[in-house]
Amino acid sequence: MNSSESAVPHPDATPEGDLPPVTGLPPVAETPHRLGTEPAEETPAASDGVSVAADLPAADLPVFEEPPESEARASGPAAPRATVADLFWSCLRERGLAAVYGMPGNQNVALYDALARTSPAIPHYLVRHEQGATMLAAGHARATGKIAAALTVPGPGAANAAAGLLDALNDNIPVLAIVGGYEKACQGKDPAKLFHGLDQEAFHKPLAKYFASPQKVKDIPRVIDAAFAAMRGVRPGPAVIELSPDFAAQPLPDGYRPPKPSRRPQPLPVSPVDLGRAIELMRAMRRPVLWVGSDCDAGRASHRVRQLAELLGAPVVYGRRGKGVLPDSHRQVVGFTRSTRVRALLEQADGLIAIGTRFTQIDTRNWETRLPGVIVRFDRDSKEVTRDVKVTQGVAGDLQVALDAVLRELGRSPAQVEPEWREQTLAQHTEWRARPSTPVLAEIAQAVPRGGVIAVDVTATGYNCFDRLFVEDGRSLIYPCHSVALGYAFPAAVGAKLAAPQRPVVSLSGDAGFLMGLTELATAVQYQVSVVAVVVKDHCLTAILGTQQQTCGGREVDTRMRSPDFLAVARGFGAEAVACPELSDLPRLISEGLKRPGPTVIELDFSDRVDELIGQIPWLHGE
Repeated sequence: MNSSESAVPHPDATPEGDLPPVTGLPPVAETPHRLGTEPAEETPAASDGVSVAADLPAADLPVFEEPPESEARASGPAAPRATVADLFWSCLRERGLAAVYGMPGNQNVALYDALARTSPAIPHYLVRHEQGATMLAAGHARATGKIAAALTVPGPGAANAAAGLLDALNDNIPVLAIVGGYEKACQGKDPAKLFHGLDQEAFHKPLAKYFASPQKVKDIPRVIDAAFAAMRGVRPGPAVIELSPDFAAQPLPDGYRPPKPSRRPQPLPVSPVDLGRAIELMRAMRRPVLWVGSDCDAGRASHRVRQLAELLGAPVVYGRRGKGVLPDSHRQVVGFTRSTRVRALLEQADGLIAIGTRFTQIDTRNWETRLPGVIVRFDRDSKEVTRDVKVTQGVAGDLQVALDAVLRELGRSPAQVEPEWREQTLAQHTEWRARPSTPVLAEIAQAVPRGGVIAVDVTATGYNCFDRLFVEDGRSLIYPCHSVALGYAFPAAVGAKLAAPQRPVVSLSGDAGFLMGLTELATAVQYQVSVVAVVVKDHCLTAILGTQQQTCGGREVDTRMRSPDFLAVARGFGAEAVACPELSDLPRLISEGLKRPGPTVIELDFSDRVDELIGQIPWLHGE
């Protein structure tokens, strides 16, 4: 980058959470720790709200003098001397970075050198493709809420990692991308003439909540603070930090200690006027419905949402990212917003209470779902409150604060919800839970114990997971909900298992999707990751084939393909590989695989069941 600092916050980035102080640089160890070890127990969890305001005024941020250039270039003693890269990892560790997924290259050598001597250790896992780095980091965050990083070279490395960043942006997943940069001598040159050349700020601008390329030592703590603020903002998402190789290798001045930020953001304000109007509208509802989204979890308000639903006796529906905000076993949860059942319910309701949801294209069937005439919407993001849907009253700000007030006021003077509406809610929940699941999903659900994680790819056997697979929390189902990135499930499952080794993890993929993420099977073998990959092989792009059959007069265009022998491929990687001749065998084979120390690939041959698979794709058959 040309400028001394290039921090470009995404327009939706807003501060949230508390920042623990930086306790200083770790001592430089003469013998590097082994990369890929488990994190030390004292490493703070990123899910504890570690962030600071991305838009703090300069006067509120610690400022100190840059060391003289001659001092910064001092050769130092023969033993390794702390560098900018050491400072970088120290600040990240103190802010709760849980792990790094990456691949060494010329422009991140200094970063890797410093990472290897960081103490306490930040675990590192070598990926085989940079796309896997961001997808493993996203799986890590989805399963635990903790922030992990993807570490790549610039240019092609950054470009390869983009699919995972897009998914994190669209699904509001906090992921940190660390990319090598270019030497100072290259700054101002045409990027197309550079080794691994790319204008990385322009490239990442539409993919991340925040991008920065620090140029001075004093920038490092502040840039990291801003990145964590963006990743933990009112709409969580990815952040990108570019670090040039010569700057990363620059020695720190003797006696240098980073600043200790102390400012802690206050809860986002809530307008009493807006809140009062919302409560009055809610009190007047006789047949209310709650529509919940993932920001209920991100805003730490899910328990209050549950209290509100129980106070009203209202049915609870969810979009893709809202699944698990309340357990599917809760007797007022009635299912996915795209289902025919839920759409009919919304047409009967006289009021909708939307909390932490974005009303996306998929969840609203291209925004054609008919909603009640009165809509009250709560969201931490003031911009989101009025997007995409015409609301009667919006309430922006801290969800905990807003819902506490709602619960207090409706507790004093409750809404007069019709008794028949409450009874209908309970009946619809029972009817929903009694519906049979779909093949393969049913067998996986039977095998995965409570507390397990199921990562589902973009595949015919997985599309029904939002309405026909039951989970108890939002971290038990992983799916690329809005980027809909083919090949996501297996890398995300590996990241989830590395993040939460005590949880059973199973991925479900079709043959095309598994091929896209197959390289990370080598990662799973190297680190003996006990994850089970279920692969349904039917030698075609099944959903697209079904779409062509419906819309192209029966014509097929390149949706049939030849898939490899996945069992032979898996064994070539060193993984366990098992054929599943009968679907009824799948639960047993999964249970056995979950007990093995490394990865297991289970192949189901559905070559002669393509029409059956097309028949269970929900959007092709009315949902």
